[in-house]
Amino acid sequence: MPPNQYLKKEGINMAGSYVLCEWDSIKEQFPEWQKAFAELETRVIAKCDRDWSPKKFGGLTPGAEEYGRTTIPPALFRGWAAAAPFPQMVHWRQRLTSSGELMLIRGMGGGDVIPRDFKVAWMGLMFPNKEQHITELRWQISDGKYGRINVEEMLSYNKPAVIFEDGFLLNEKGSFELWGYVEGPIPVDHEGRENIYQRIVMLGAAYFKTIDRVLGAPGAAITEE
Repeated sequence: MPPNQYLKKEGINMAGSYVLCEWDSIKEQFPEWQKAFAELETRVIAKCDRDWSPKKFGGLTPGAEEYGRTTIPPALFRGWAAAAPFPQMVHWRQRLTSSGELMLIRGMGGGDVIPRDFKVAWMGLMFPNKEQHITELRWQISDGKYGRINVEEMLSYNKPAVIFEDGFLLNEKGSFELWGYVEGPIPVDHEGRENIYQRIVMLGAAYFKTIDRVLGAPGAAITEE
């Protein structure tokens, strides 16, 4: 079977393009960033209009008959060590104590799904650590599997980022899994514990149907009510 037919049969999407770049100079290295994000937002807003009708887009401070947009809250996700029903993330910094292939970020709900009444426009990932331990990434969005990418080039960057040329819609009640390969050995700290700290920041925007879902205290859980 030809490779392309095999990949299609297995549900693996190798068509999506990405750019490895310095976050500080993204406009120079990926000048289409603003256009690409605007096109992704147009797609997501159209989806919100259909699913949350008759509500319309109201920006950061929507009215009673509008839905809104904010940055991507970590609380929509759980980290590598948090299987359901353990708490979701409160920030993008994770303590990793294992090497090898790990599920680094997953949807907060049972079955790794994005919570109801939220949609995410996912445009890429930023890795602001001075030291990087992740060498490869792959992800799955609902039934769509995306082939792994090697990101070791970013080891030479100051604030590396992986930017998608099209971006992805993470839909409510749809599953999301981000896997990565963590290079070992894991260093031992002054207390004799094996661990590393890694920030993996989701880039893009989140859209919420009801503003009450995002009015909690900073770092508070987003419940599945």
